[in-house]
Amino acid sequence: MNVFKCNQRIKHAFKRQNEYSIHSPFMFDLYVRAIKKNRNSPKQLVSLLKQEFGKENILEINPSYQDFLLEQEKTNPSSILIVKNPYQNILTYKELDKILTDQRFILSVDLFDIVLLFYNPKLSPQHYIL
Repeated sequence: MNVFKCNQRIKHAFKRQNEYSIHSPFMFDLYVRAIKKNRNSPKQLVSLLKQEFGKENILEINPSYQDFLLEQEKTNPSSILIVKNPYQNILTYKELDKILTDQRFILSVDLFDIVLLFYNPKLSPQHYIL
């Protein structure tokens, strides 16, 4: 693990929230059912999300704002965009920051190894670090 990633992991650990800080019923339910059990295993979590929400609604991208913009054509209110390995280095971190400041998605969940972006307008706007 490089120095940047190690430093970001420590910062992430200090900012991390638990289920008691989640006020959205949808997010709390998703956290308890899927995220909490698979937080350290992103592949299993993505597989579980594909089973629950449908493969066509789960879109995976690299941490690139350009990729994020290209995927916007494929999104719908049921879509979940997954940003893989956002803390590899300073460049991917800056790209993630651009993505997180975009107003197109409603809710984001930062799990360090992946970031989940939800487009459902019924959800309240929120950014979770779990």
